[in-house]
Amino acid sequence: MNISRKLISAVMTRKVCQVGVEQTAKEALALMQSHSVSSVLVIEDELILGIITERDIVRALHDNGKLKSLSCVDLMHAPVITVGAKTRCLDAYHLMASRGIRHLAVTDGQGHVLGIASEGDVMRHFGIEYYTNFKEVGGVMSTDFCMLPPSATVAEALAQMLEKNQSCVIVTDSLGHPAGVLTERDVVRLSNEEAHPERLTLKKVMKGPVITVRPRKRLHAAVKSMEEAHIRRLVVVNDVGAVCGLLTHHEVARGLESEYVTYLKEMVELQARTLLQAAEVIDEKLLLANILRSVTGTAVLASDLDYRISYATPSVDRVLGLRMEDIGGADLRDTLKRAGWQAASTSLKEETVSKGTRHYLVDTTSGKTDFQVSVLVDAQNDPKGYLVLAQRA
Repeated sequence: MNISRKLISAVMTRKVCQVGVEQTAKEALALMQSHSVSSVLVIEDELILGIITERDIVRALHDNGKLKSLSCVDLMHAPVITVGAKTRCLDAYHLMASRGIRHLAVTDGQGHVLGIASEGDVMRHFGIEYYTNFKEVGGVMSTDFCMLPPSATVAEALAQMLEKNQSCVIVTDSLGHPAGVLTERDVVRLSNEEAHPERLTLKKVMKGPVITVRPRKRLHAAVKSMEEAHIRRLVVVNDVGAVCGLLTHHEVARGLESEYVTYLKEMVELQARTLLQAAEVIDEKLLLANILRSVTGTAVLASDLDYRISYATPSVDRVLGLRMEDIGGADLRDTLKRAGWQAASTSLKEETVSKGTRHYLVDTTSGKTDFQVSVLVDAQNDPKGYLVLAQRA
């Protein structure tokens, strides 16, 4: 089944690890390690009170060395974002991406837990047609990864993981070759087994050897390697064996954003055809505007081939720091430069994006922003303009 039509209930994990409000962080750590899960739900009276994730463990250990003395309520974060069982996978993924989270609880009408879905759960159910859109690892991998020498401490690794919002640290030798890796799951294990894990060196705790992949490897083959090895990441190395990138479930799943835009357009077309039968026809552009306006954390701009902006969502103010009244008719390249993307002029070229959507991760005044650029085409597949989706990374 196509990922755009699959429901979250088809991919979620039904056996959910749970703890009560009276339980300790030590019990949560033991549960996460024994079941090899990335999260546990904190439940009270059969309803979700909060969630504890591997990222929460990393943050708590960094902020408070006495992690085991905390309660589950101290450790959890709330509220937990939930969806219904009939939510489409694309909607669920986009909700995760817009909120900057990697887990969603799936509940019934009364708020009782039916399951939990992670970014990885959605990624594992992509169809083969998805992978043909991203032919090589180099087109999806992240180049903004954490890297430290074996002599660094776990405390240093925790700080870098939180600063860069990454799920692991790659341990490298003096030539940049991968020697090992420390993941969030390793941090959970160390927090459960060691009295002061933050004091240990990476040489002592890192996992190795590291499974690597080259940038030119086909994406579907790389994902298959991850699944067969039961791992969530591959270290990407260049021709001399030095680390040049990182491929995780997160990088693979990010391609769903372009799938989501296609899905939204399909929704608009379907609604427009239905509304033609009504006495008052609602404009297709208005429908798309309202759908996109409801998508939190994402700004959308559209222009013609001369870069004159003809459409923007109100979220450009919140996401890009731009005023709506300054955008209409303005040059798209100059507008994106004002938002912090200095290379917009060279990146926004038809030949650059005509063969498929392109991602650009940019340091803007509001932090890192992911710009997804594609060429707008008409029914005859002729280019008519540019579509830019901007989202806080």
